[in-house]
Amino acid sequence: MAHEQNTSGRRCTLVLPGLLDLPPAERESVFAQVGRLPELECFFSRAQKHRFSGASFEAVLFALFDVRIPTDVDLPVAAVGYMGDTGQSATGWCLRADPVQLIPDRDHLVLMGPESLSLSQAEADLLVADLNAQFAQDGWHIEAATPTRWYLHQSDTPRLRTYDLTQVRGRAIGEYLPGGADGKQWHRLMNEVQMVLHISAVNQRRQTAGQPPVSSLWFWGGGETPAIPSGNTDSQWSQVWSNEPVSQGLVALSNIANTARKGLPENAATWLSAAHSPGKHLLVLDDLLRCWQNGEMEGWVQWVRAFNREWMLPLLNALRRNEIDELSLYACNGNQFTLSRTGLRRWWRRKKALSVIAARV
Repeated sequence: MAHEQNTSGRRCTLVLPGLLDLPPAERESVFAQVGRLPELECFFSRAQKHRFSGASFEAVLFALFDVRIPTDVDLPVAAVGYMGDTGQSATGWCLRADPVQLIPDRDHLVLMGPESLSLSQAEADLLVADLNAQFAQDGWHIEAATPTRWYLHQSDTPRLRTYDLTQVRGRAIGEYLPGGADGKQWHRLMNEVQMVLHISAVNQRRQTAGQPPVSSLWFWGGGETPAIPSGNTDSQWSQVWSNEPVSQGLVALSNIANTARKGLPENAATWLSAAHSPGKHLLVLDDLLRCWQNGEMEGWVQWVRAFNREWMLPLLNALRRNEIDELSLYACNGNQFTLSRTGLRRWWRRKKALSVIAARV
């Protein structure tokens, strides 16, 4: 018993979108390809489940940093992500303006995300230059921080409600166009953007080479840079491990020391060796979400198997050996799962298949 009290003082929290929040129609077949994964099944079957305010990836990240945004406005994903991508604070109001492909389907336009375009940074920069030349008079300034993440800066604050890009991928855009008091004006602006992109030399070269054109921008996640609360010890992270821009931006805007921002290790063994500080450690693993968004189902299956082997198995063993005190997972579907050492011993809680667990949450 004395050995069990010799805990490390580390608590491990994983943010893992794209595992349990799959479309119901595809859930059974996808998990059938994955097969049985004893460690993941053990975790979800024995962990305590709690409801959590945040049913999207970005909403969970904001909540974990105790950032409260009114429900009648967008989460300021753009301003925070801009900080993470560039290391600079957004000036004024900032909006994601990601390049997308719109594919005609009968009387609808279906949106394909930026990853379907395989844009180079040079192409992105040239397209942005064309757009800035056209819309400078409207007070726009667009930056391509990466080929897939573009940011629109504007001095005015439009009355706009938008839909996250994740919600719209693979769907007809008609029901997801910007709303709010200025929504109609932005519908017109989107049409003008599409005309500028249509005549762009970059798109003409891409079409000649048999590559898909950038046919529109998807506007979402607008707002000003939020204030990050300080002094809340419950939401204070000892270290944050992530390669993802929104979580990195939240770290940069918070009072966590600069040394607390770490790149995501390749596996749990590497993290256990590197995470020397006691306290709460946040690890953001968003690879599954990208696989799902890109339609890479074989990659999704392989990643889930690798996560079970490279992350969940070592972390459960670390919990048994008192190397961590607690293991939590945010599934980004409105649920939080927390497993203690005591909970891990509940052998009478039979392991359930992931498809069963996902169907029940």
